[in-house]
Amino acid sequence: MWIPNIEAAGGPIYLAIADALEADIKTGALAQGDRLPPQRELAYQLGVTLGTITRAYGEAERRRLVKGETGRGTYIASETQKVSPLVPKEDEPETCDLARNFAYPHLNPSLSDGLTRMARTVGIDRLNGFVPSEGLKAHRETGALVFKDYGLEADPDRVAVTCGAQHGIQVTCQALFRPGDAVAVDRFTYPSIFSSFASIGLKPVPLPALIRADGGFGAMDPAALAQAAKTHGVKGVFLMPNMQNPTTHTMSVEERQDLVAVARQFDLKIVEDDPYTPFLPDALPAFGALAPERTASIASISKVCSPGSRIGFVHVPGPFGDSIRNKIGESTWMASPITAELIAGWVREGHLFKTLRLKRKANRTRFLAARDLLAPHFLQSDVNKVFGWLRLPETVDPDALQNALGHQGISVLSSRYFQAKDHQPAPYLRLTFGSEQSDDRFRWALQRIRSTIGQLAELPDLTRPVG
Repeated sequence: MWIPNIEAAGGPIYLAIADALEADIKTGALAQGDRLPPQRELAYQLGVTLGTITRAYGEAERRRLVKGETGRGTYIASETQKVSPLVPKEDEPETCDLARNFAYPHLNPSLSDGLTRMARTVGIDRLNGFVPSEGLKAHRETGALVFKDYGLEADPDRVAVTCGAQHGIQVTCQALFRPGDAVAVDRFTYPSIFSSFASIGLKPVPLPALIRADGGFGAMDPAALAQAAKTHGVKGVFLMPNMQNPTTHTMSVEERQDLVAVARQFDLKIVEDDPYTPFLPDALPAFGALAPERTASIASISKVCSPGSRIGFVHVPGPFGDSIRNKIGESTWMASPITAELIAGWVREGHLFKTLRLKRKANRTRFLAARDLLAPHFLQSDVNKVFGWLRLPETVDPDALQNALGHQGISVLSSRYFQAKDHQPAPYLRLTFGSEQSDDRFRWALQRIRSTIGQLAELPDLTRPVG
């Protein structure tokens, strides 16, 4: 019978058991299909409460290490990867969605109007063929216009059209780095960056943030970046300067300059990806403007007006232009010139600005409701941020809160989704403001979140035996 070694462990016993389980799987002491001891038997062997073992097995299942089968017990799970909860499903149960950041899709421009306008465009049939991998010049010029909202005067000749920002990250990192390179990322960062890096052989190095005067998270600590360059040999850094996901922090000019200084000192490449930037009213200088010789910038309007178009833009240093073109060609040959033309028309005709105006107004209402209804809990966000980073009481497990809300028909994401797999979840929850269309349902969900936090905060500690 498997008995975990937790004699030297500190902290909660249930986490020590889950950690021991994970370690034994990695060393081969436990293999796929192995049956774990019954919970009561393991509790007796370790001299702990049944509640501790139940919580340990639950933690292991949340880490996807084990699976429980009714009437048969708990087994070591297979390594089959599950679909991310961020990926929409065609026939999924209706929930109040505060997990996925779709940013008010019900306010997007009319697709039928856009397609009607395209159908009347002279020479439209030319888009029904192959185009250069970097995209047509007119569409790259549209990208340069979009980059102005990002604080970057982009050169159309250095812009390439991609199949959205996610594709842009992939091809940009492939062009700038080699397999095996280490790249610094924020401790809490865009959820897909870890899988994206893994798929192209890069090693993410999570680094801490500076702490703001209000106790919230600031920019990546430049001293930590310098240390990572010395000790981990990082070759670059991935940043979201304008609306960091998930903390929402907007870097000051000074914070940007401090990170640029470190990048120049250690010859680091910079990748900046910030799809929510257009929601901010004032454009601060992009890293592509502050350090153009080493920065690749990524822009997308999926969050602004058209996720279905799958169009994004990258702006890269001159020496990497050919490499970007090749990576786009190798991955998908080209982004669709048809949907690129749809976006170009919306930009030319001012629909992008009109959509942003409507969404900013809606977001102001949502943020104020979230701030007021979730008080006194600290919500890092503001009227221009389309999501918030909610600080929880230290006694509330963010994964337990996510699960409890899920049973009430409310989807949220705990901090675990935004950090490296081997890190313990921090007491934070990300809440998005624009995926739920109904204001009433949004406010109802906020009230349920606050009350559920209160209920979980009052639960007794089950990490030590009682009596």
